[in-house]
Amino acid sequence: MDDERLVFLSTSSHGDGVRHQIEKVLEQRSKTFDAILRQTPTIEDALTLLKDGVGDLVAMSPENWIQHRNENFSIVGLLSRREPTWVLVSDDKPEYLIKHARIVCHHPLLRRQMLRLRQDLDLLSKDEVELTTLEPDSREEIERLEVLRTEGKIEGYVVKRSQYNLLSAKTRRHTLGLQKGSPERSHFIPPPLNGFTLIVGRTGFPKNRIEHILDPSADFAYRIESALLESIPSDLVDLTGIHVEQRGVGTILREAKKNNDDWTMTAMINPEKKVRDSSTRVEMRIETLSVDGRVSACAEQVGPLEKHRVAMVNLLQEWGSMLTTLTSEHEATKRKMRNMPDEFHEDRPAMMRIHSDESE
Repeated sequence: MDDERLVFLSTSSHGDGVRHQIEKVLEQRSKTFDAILRQTPTIEDALTLLKDGVGDLVAMSPENWIQHRNENFSIVGLLSRREPTWVLVSDDKPEYLIKHARIVCHHPLLRRQMLRLRQDLDLLSKDEVELTTLEPDSREEIERLEVLRTEGKIEGYVVKRSQYNLLSAKTRRHTLGLQKGSPERSHFIPPPLNGFTLIVGRTGFPKNRIEHILDPSADFAYRIESALLESIPSDLVDLTGIHVEQRGVGTILREAKKNNDDWTMTAMINPEKKVRDSSTRVEMRIETLSVDGRVSACAEQVGPLEKHRVAMVNLLQEWGSMLTTLTSEHEATKRKMRNMPDEFHEDRPAMMRIHSDESE
């Protein structure tokens, strides 16, 4: 029966933001949607109840799904995507931190992006501040980080925005954003699949029963990011940022104008000053940084939604080609080229070193 109450299952609040979001969505829809949220100790418990028919749907993170997916369950859809960028919690913006500021930053990609911004930063691991005994992304972990900061033992820490939201007392945070064309701000393409909440049901669950709480654009972005993630080598997964989103033409043009991006303006506006195609675009970005953060292999594709598969292939080819070039040694050339300095013809090491001998 369509009017039967649906039972949603979720674990307690974690730094992935899932519990808070599903709770909020069901509360907002409570007058028109007969659903109840029940808490389980773990995702394993939730899936057991789902399989036994005690619950109808489970809200979970992409990490949970990757770990526990099987043929009995399928993704029914996704809630609206939460902001995927990470944050720096500190009194000052990253550009204005004191020299050699001590920042706790555990994610390999974010560490390299922070070094790109400030080579002098003293980036600390969880081991160095004795946090390894606490559950990752938990409230206890971020509360401990905040104590270290307020006591002056560190100047700041980098965490997921959803984990920051667990802090009992809010403090200053600075978005490590996706700025483009702003030389004064470094861009931080986030780790893939951040900000998504998946709604999982038994295989064959009728999607139309919950369609009104789902977001097709989030579903679209999730599937592309997942496909891109599966296409990159496993040793680069933790070192690569991936971000996919749908964008309106107006937003793209305003950004291009602000950044003096003539190439984008020319590609999207015809000689009569009219937009060539007003349909929504999909933007895909991927980036891998060197150990010291100084060199980046970055690629971007913007195009019509219906051509997203072609854009994906082009993006991966461009990124892969750039990565190969940057990580290859330059061999000496026997043939001298006119008007080129002698150094051009000599052996040179690769411009980019991806992996470090010592752990980061």
